[in-house]
Amino acid sequence: MKLSKGVRLLVTALVVAMALTGCMRGDTNNSATPVPTATANYTPGQSDSQRVGQAPNASAQSVFDWSNRVGEIEGSVARISEISEARILVVNNTALVGLRFNQAYQGEMTERIREMVASEIMQADPNISTVAVTSETADVDEIFSMSDRIAAGETVDSMQNDIQRIVRNATTLR
Repeated sequence: MKLSKGVRLLVTALVVAMALTGCMRGDTNNSATPVPTATANYTPGQSDSQRVGQAPNASAQSVFDWSNRVGEIEGSVARISEISEARILVVNNTALVGLRFNQAYQGEMTERIREMVASEIMQADPNISTVAVTSETADVDEIFSMSDRIAAGETVDSMQNDIQRIVRNATTLR
């Protein structure tokens, strides 16, 4: 596939900007940044009292307030050039992300897109160790619906089986 000179220049500029942004971190910790992994044996937590956004091990690190900041992170993910909308569901230390692409983007889900999405989420909440990303229409519609139900006050407990099914979907986990 041939890309126009302008598109190649834009992609190159984005890669350089992202690389420079990563270099500008103010910490002196030289440890490797955790890489999101897709785990085939993932099982969401079964706690009836646990709601979306509450880390299971809050004493290890500060708890990221997903219930109040999910819109901010979804907006950050949606700023990736190929993405028009994103919804994020968080269960324990796993984020399930449904993506809708811009009409101008004619491609499919790529590892580059998955890694960019995972990076945004894991940078926001270091407690997240697994990020499952899908753009399959039926799964994305279901994620958007579950997200709306959570916003209306429903707990994640009633959605555990649906979330687990989508996370384990062959197109979601790579």
